[in-house]
Amino acid sequence: MKTTHFLVSLFTFSTLLFFLIHNTQGSTDNQPPHRPFSTNSQGSKTVTLKHVFHHGGSRFPNLLRRKDFNKDSLRTQELLSGMTFTHTVKATNGTNVKPSNKHTVEEFQEKSKNDQISLIMDWKEEHELLPDVLDRETVISLAKMTYNAYTEITDGDWYDLGENYGVNSSFGWEDDGVRGHVFSDEDNDLLIISIKGTSMGFGAGPTVPNDKFNDNLLFSCCCAKVDPTWTTVCDCHIKGFDCNMDCVQESVDVRERYYTVTRNLFKVIADSYPGAKVWLTGHSLGGALSALVGLTYGIPVVAYESPGERLPAKRLHLPGPPALPYEKMNIWHIGHSADPIFMGVCNGISSSCYAGGYAMETKCHLGKSSMFDVIGKYKWHLNIQNHRIRVVIDSILDKWEWEYPEFLVESECEDCGAWNFIENLNS
Repeated sequence: MKTTHFLVSLFTFSTLLFFLIHNTQGSTDNQPPHRPFSTNSQGSKTVTLKHVFHHGGSRFPNLLRRKDFNKDSLRTQELLSGMTFTHTVKATNGTNVKPSNKHTVEEFQEKSKNDQISLIMDWKEEHELLPDVLDRETVISLAKMTYNAYTEITDGDWYDLGENYGVNSSFGWEDDGVRGHVFSDEDNDLLIISIKGTSMGFGAGPTVPNDKFNDNLLFSCCCAKVDPTWTTVCDCHIKGFDCNMDCVQESVDVRERYYTVTRNLFKVIADSYPGAKVWLTGHSLGGALSALVGLTYGIPVVAYESPGERLPAKRLHLPGPPALPYEKMNIWHIGHSADPIFMGVCNGISSSCYAGGYAMETKCHLGKSSMFDVIGKYKWHLNIQNHRIRVVIDSILDKWEWEYPEFLVESECEDCGAWNFIENLNS
């Protein structure tokens, strides 16, 4: 009997300790006051992790799996991971530009590929609820959702939605493809999809090789042809700074590449909740993929510390100026001045990216960007460790003593200016 009482007491104490730690991490009692809420703010929405979807890539292109969560399984996952999967966000009324029909983007891409670009697209402007990016807690909550996407999900079963691979017969499927964490409110009126970003370094997870391949394909000037010692990820380099533009464009728009996989993953999730409003978010590679898919379907996006995705958007022939000005894209980038990846300077022989085999050469972002000047305010230095989303949440977003920086279009920005991209070599 004494043993039983001891175990019950121990469990009660452990649970209480977990909640104390858990709630303290999210406390804002000692933080600076909020910026004023938007006058047209539509109030708060509490969202909880409902599903995790995994879409296979090059090795398992037809693999599509889903893991579901209820209150009990979510509670177990929270105890195992030591973090919360429930967050509160604010929405605000705004205008969104969306394709007028399901063929619009595909038609625009074909016209662009054939140099028949029209200045007027078959898109429409709609009034809808957008993430309130001027609200401090919304920005922090979305950032925490991107952090959740890196969490290893250890509880519950995966269900096959595509081909029935069977868990045991597809050993290694976890390291192939893209994963999205799906958060929703109680009525499933709002879905927030958090796309997992790059896993980097030893012990960082099974997706490291594929993440690196897609990073180098999307964010390098020409197939990661950095210098003669590098192995390229596509065969588009000609010589010197000459690159086959048609080859590069074809290389990024392949079924097994991350953009197409993320696009398919999004469609599966969105089709599962046809009446829901959907937002996308992600950190690093996950933020860039969210922005590319958001631009494709007119979905609001909040991205954190993303490498510049304007160049891959052009190579994918997605809408852009003058057909769709950057200021009309509901894509908001959040980053800081001491992150070499967000700033587009994690390149060159002395950089950490070069040492790790990452050709991160782009810097220009879609939509609008808010850049926290931590070098000026905190006297930080450029360091790849500052790229981590946990650093962004704990040391910047939670502790920033000033107004959050304004979102601005990166109007004077050019990627890969030293390169000569040659077209029509394949004809």
